[in-house]
Amino acid sequence: MGLSVLDGKVVWRVLVGNAVHVAWGWLMFTGSLFATPTGNLVDFALLPDPLYTLSLGANALVLTGFATWYKGGRALFKREGVAVVAALLMFLGTFLASRYVSVLFGNPTALVEVMAGLLTGAGAGMFLLLWGETLVALGTRDCAVYFAASSGLAALAHIALGLLPIGWVQVLVLAFPLMELVLYRSQVSRSMLLLSRTNHEGQDSPGLPKDVLALGLFFGFSFGAMRGFAATDGGPDADGVRLVVGMAFVMAACVWAYFAVSRRKEDFGSLAYRIALPLVALGFLLLPLSGAWSLAGTAAYRFGYEYIYIVLWSLWVFFAGREGASSVWLVACGLASMQASKLVGFVLSADAMSLMAPTFDLQIASGLALFGTVLFAVFSKGIAFSAEGWEGVRPASETPVHEDGVFPEQSYKAAAERFALSPRETDVFLLLIRGYSRARIAKELVVTEETVKSHVKGIYQKTGVHTKQDLIDTVERLR
Repeated sequence: MGLSVLDGKVVWRVLVGNAVHVAWGWLMFTGSLFATPTGNLVDFALLPDPLYTLSLGANALVLTGFATWYKGGRALFKREGVAVVAALLMFLGTFLASRYVSVLFGNPTALVEVMAGLLTGAGAGMFLLLWGETLVALGTRDCAVYFAASSGLAALAHIALGLLPIGWVQVLVLAFPLMELVLYRSQVSRSMLLLSRTNHEGQDSPGLPKDVLALGLFFGFSFGAMRGFAATDGGPDADGVRLVVGMAFVMAACVWAYFAVSRRKEDFGSLAYRIALPLVALGFLLLPLSGAWSLAGTAAYRFGYEYIYIVLWSLWVFFAGREGASSVWLVACGLASMQASKLVGFVLSADAMSLMAPTFDLQIASGLALFGTVLFAVFSKGIAFSAEGWEGVRPASETPVHEDGVFPEQSYKAAAERFALSPRETDVFLLLIRGYSRARIAKELVVTEETVKSHVKGIYQKTGVHTKQDLIDTVERLR
């Protein structure tokens, strides 16, 4: 039984807590709810949107620090302490970015804006990893499902709060970090939720999966570039209509991802190449147009990017289980690289649009971005992935871990006994359920691949299935 079944209250707190965190970020940096009345206080031509840029930079640095710390298998510091520090930093940074600074202390200075960016970024990076730790403990499929659900909830909250006066919204956003802290400490950390059995101190981590790292870098850079290209036109979410349309299509992407992962059980390749990347390309194509076409570009860009984000979270969990890596280390590396590339893409594109205009207009920029997206998709799709690749793997084939951090082998041994599997067939069966390839099983059990192939054939005969996915589906129905 997975964690989502064993402790539903904990999972709901994870869902709501991550939703609060995502909504906080969107309300802070999407639209103009926290824009200063007199514009950017930091007067530096090559630093577009200083609050967002500084926060994103601090976020990437904090996540890089966590990734470096975890590299040697070192355990996380006391989680409740990290949560308290993160909430305080986010609260102080949000306050410094709000209008209440000028109400209480007079007109803010450039230093206040710098501190607001750095504090929000550092705190958000800490809490992002804490909520990420709880999400990946659910396993590949449930991580995708609950991440999509929390993102959809955050988008709905963004639309609803956007109807309120700015002053009220800022008060509510100020309370979000404290809400996260209460949810995390009261439900999550007290339940002693761990990532996986591989996240213990003293275990070194393998190399990063290059395919997933490339997809994350592409996602971050292109997302930042999209925001930077649109910055000269007020941003893709500058007006209320665009913001509502964008958030509505975020929710649509989350609903579609849920059905693709849970119902249709599509593989990672289909999720990335048939749905997400074409929509990203469509967003770049329609961005420079006017009227309804530009609005459609916003919808496509939001849908495509949210979809890629959900796929990335699933892939991090998948590779952590397949490679025996620390999930939190892999997530920290993925998030750090993604946030850093997002920062680079945003700064470069915004500076290019502001410094090279009018010779370098939005249509040229959009065309280059569209070409880059297609080139990335064609090049990465053309790579001959090995049997250990991720394209043909379904999120449903990766089973969640138990709440104590140990893979729930006991819950599947009853199924092995029901099918009268031999002891060695049971060993192979348990690894097949985890999504391991035959080569990985042979290495794990120290036998030849021919021996594994023979055992797999016997397992399929006794269970009446023909493929690994059929076996997983059969066992899941029995559970």
